[in-house]
Amino acid sequence: MHPSIVSNIFSPSTFEEVQFFSGNNYFKGLDWYMSFFLTPPNRTQVYMFEKSATYFDNEAVPKRVQALLPKAKIITILLNPIRRAYSWYQHQRVHDDPIALNYTFTEVVMATESSPRTVRLLQQRCLNPGIYAQHLDRWLTYFPSSQLLIVDGEELRTDPVETMETVQRFLKARPYWPYKEHIRYDPKKGFYCQVINEDHTKCLGKSKGRNYPPIDSQVENYLSTYYRPFNVALSKLLTRLGLPQMNWLQEELARP
Repeated sequence: MHPSIVSNIFSPSTFEEVQFFSGNNYFKGLDWYMSFFLTPPNRTQVYMFEKSATYFDNEAVPKRVQALLPKAKIITILLNPIRRAYSWYQHQRVHDDPIALNYTFTEVVMATESSPRTVRLLQQRCLNPGIYAQHLDRWLTYFPSSQLLIVDGEELRTDPVETMETVQRFLKARPYWPYKEHIRYDPKKGFYCQVINEDHTKCLGKSKGRNYPPIDSQVENYLSTYYRPFNVALSKLLTRLGLPQMNWLQEELARP
C-alpha cells in the first residue's frame, strides 16, 4: 500500500512466503533470495520486506538474518497465544492436514508422550510459537531493540490505521503515507480493507479473516494456565524494553 514499501514476489512453492532463513532454501544462497525482490524503477528510496511464519520461533533464523542483513528492521506481531494456537490449528484444517482433520483441538493441545508422534508435532507447532519472550530474547541477542518493533495483533485488527502509522515511523518510510485515507472498515468482510475509491474497497481473499467456532472454555482455561509463566516473562521483557503492556496480556495475567 505504501508507495515506497515493496514486498517479495511470490514463490512457486511457498506462495507469498519466501521461507529462506528457516529451511533448505537458505543453502540456495543470497542470489536466490534476492531474486524475489524487484526494485521498482524511478524510486530513490525503497523498503523491501518479506514475512514468513517459519522465522519467529526458529532457533537458527536470527543469527542467519543478522549475518546477511545486519541493518534489517524486524517487525513481529503478537496475538494472544491462545488465539494464535487455535488459529494455527484451524489453518492446518483448511489446508487438509490429516492430523488436524482427524484430531480435535483439545486432543492436539492436551497430547501426552503416549500420543502419536504426528499429533505431538502438531501440538508443538500450535503451542511453541506462543512462548513469545523466549523467542524475542533470541532475536534481541542478534539485533538491538531499536531494530525490533513489537506490534499488538489485537490493535492491528481493531485499529490498523494507528498501527500502520507506528510502522511507518519505525521504518522512517518516505514519503509520509496517510493511512487513514487508504484503510476503511468493510462491514461485509468484517475487517478493515484498502480503499480503492470513495465507494469501493479491496479486501484480502477468502482465505483471510475466517470465522472459526469458539474455543471450548475448558481448553481455553487450560491454555491460559499453560501460558501464564510465559506471559509473565513477556510482561517483564516489555517492561525492560520500556514498552507498554498489551491489552490481551493484561487480561490474561488478570485471570484468577
